[in-house]
Amino acid sequence: MHKITTTLLLAACLLTGMLFGQSSPGNIVTSDLDNFWIAYDRIVQTPDSLERLRLINELYINKGTEGLKGLIAARNYRDTEYVNAILSYPKYWNSVRANSAKIAQEAAQIENYFARFKAVYPELKPATVYFAIGVFRSPGTYQGDKVLMGAEFYLADQNTVLDELPERVQRSMKAYMPYDVPLTALHESVHTRQKRWEDQTIIHLCVAEGVAEFVSTLLAEKPLSPPVKFGKQNADRVLQQYMKEIFRDDDVWNWLWSQNQNTLKENDLGYYIGYAICEKYYNNATDKKQAIKDLIELDYSDEKAFTTFVDGTKFLPMTIREIDRKYESMRPKIKKIREFKNGSQSVSPALNVITLEFSEPMSACCRSFDIDPAKAAKSLRVKKVLGWSDDKKRFAFEVEALQPNTNYQLIISNFAKADGGNRLAPYTLEFKTKAQ
Repeated sequence: MHKITTTLLLAACLLTGMLFGQSSPGNIVTSDLDNFWIAYDRIVQTPDSLERLRLINELYINKGTEGLKGLIAARNYRDTEYVNAILSYPKYWNSVRANSAKIAQEAAQIENYFARFKAVYPELKPATVYFAIGVFRSPGTYQGDKVLMGAEFYLADQNTVLDELPERVQRSMKAYMPYDVPLTALHESVHTRQKRWEDQTIIHLCVAEGVAEFVSTLLAEKPLSPPVKFGKQNADRVLQQYMKEIFRDDDVWNWLWSQNQNTLKENDLGYYIGYAICEKYYNNATDKKQAIKDLIELDYSDEKAFTTFVDGTKFLPMTIREIDRKYESMRPKIKKIREFKNGSQSVSPALNVITLEFSEPMSACCRSFDIDPAKAAKSLRVKKVLGWSDDKKRFAFEVEALQPNTNYQLIISNFAKADGGNRLAPYTLEFKTKAQ
């Protein structure tokens, strides 16, 4: 890391710490951990399944902080999952219980990191860090100004018994143990200040995670995370594979938040891609403090701003515009509607079957039908799916009875190519029936 720059940042942090005195940009809440263990003790002693569900709700979920409620909502945890996890992993829970007290001891370092963050980014608002037990789907996330820490991960250490847990969870834990709890809290706190980015392309997602990864690692002066370290050690291989998969809709899971299925076999390498882009931007910047502000406040919905940012680093071998063009060229297309021309104003009201003809063989894996409520047209309702032709290029479905002299519309999307890698862009089917 750039020693001179980091030293200057730390000096600024120390100065800000003196100026702010004992004030803090955040606070730490751990009461959900106590409630979980109370519920745990009662549940493991209770043979009745309905009583167990009552206990997890009464003693844990219903007493939960805003952080626990946020974690449950963000990861869609259910009471039955909690009970099942408690009963299925007794060795794990027994081996981590004593570590609950250590979580509270991390508070001072978390506050220290937040003070550093405030020093280089004065716009930082107070954030509350909640530690709550989830069901192994999220080590950390955020909701508004709340940092949500899945403490079932952070309780684990070198003495933890992992062999009862699902294999995917074991792999994740082994890659990151011992967890750096304050660093993760700092990472998630960066997310609380970012503009919305979740419903974007794989490149947007990687950059957003990379911003949090880069800023938190820089401020904490900590070693690189496993995916970033692997990426730097295998930069050419990783970038080459990334440039193959960014054009394929389903391959995002090889890069973020899931088990990597490509030849690299390293999870979360999208964090490295985003980190590397942010690092190049930061290194090229004259004003480092402004660079951090730029990274945190990047607007992912502003395509011009996002494109300028990514292209300016020259990290990717193609521009965003070139990537978009190639991606669009690889998507399947609906060549025509067999029974009429799309947009026709004289379709027979007797029509009851519509056949879509695609540009290439398609997968039967998925499809979506929707409507656009902003359009002054009646929704075309699918009565029955008739299925695919033998060559998988034609898809037919029955529609409900049509009314004469009526405008109809239906948005067709999510149909995937035969290999599942690319999806149909939303296609609006529109027509008007003849008057009788």
